[in-house]
Amino acid sequence: MIGLALTHHAEKRCAQRGIDKWLISMVLTYGRTEYDHRGGRRFFLGKPEKQRVAHEYPELIRRYGRKLDLVVVMPANEERTVLTAYVRPSK
Repeated sequence: MIGLALTHHAEKRCAQRGIDKWLISMVLTYGRTEYDHRGGRRFFLGKPEKQRVAHEYPELIRRYGRKLDLVVVMPANEERTVLTAYVRPSK
């Protein structure tokens, strides 16, 4: 995604968690959005979105595995700034 900016916090967390910008862009492109009612939006791949990605790009499942449970947090009123990103805990 062109022009995607990560805050200092997001850069630090992504480095710690091994999350690259390409994976963030993929989640923003294919994922769904939820507003958190505190001024933020969360992007993530739900089951239907993961199935679509797995069908279109089967190598991504092998390459990223659990990292496809990525959640990307952005401000509700901005399109290009990532506040943080994390992998949802498994159930």
